[in-house]
Amino acid sequence: MNEILSMANLQVDPARPALTSEQTLTGWRREFCVELLGEGQARVFLRAVELPSMKADELRQAILFHRVGAAFDDLDGCVAAVREPLEQLARTAVRQKPGKDNLFAAVTYDRNAWDRVVQGVENWQRRLHATVSRESNR
Repeated sequence: MNEILSMANLQVDPARPALTSEQTLTGWRREFCVELLGEGQARVFLRAVELPSMKADELRQAILFHRVGAAFDDLDGCVAAVREPLEQLARTAVRQKPGKDNLFAAVTYDRNAWDRVVQGVENWQRRLHATVSRESNR
């Protein structure tokens, strides 16, 4: 059963989109996504996309995304590693209605917190590759 796991103000979606070798070779990619729900809440999920996501389109839906490697699938471990900046991001997010002064972004958020999330995700991926490299050199 694909039930969303809740960690205080973070909902972690357990769905893990599969990517075949053929899809990976033809440009499909995985993205680490955070949907800012407002009121201090966020949903964290992985998705597989054929074409790169467009930032303006995603901001209209209050979704931030970062491309991750095709082998990335430990979302729970990654969320645990970047929990503090994710919670800061969720706490500071404010959903708003697009208007003439703000046509694209349906949400404002702490950009420094998002930058820290992205850096944490990158570090998490490097840690996994470093572990695999060390084990294969034994």
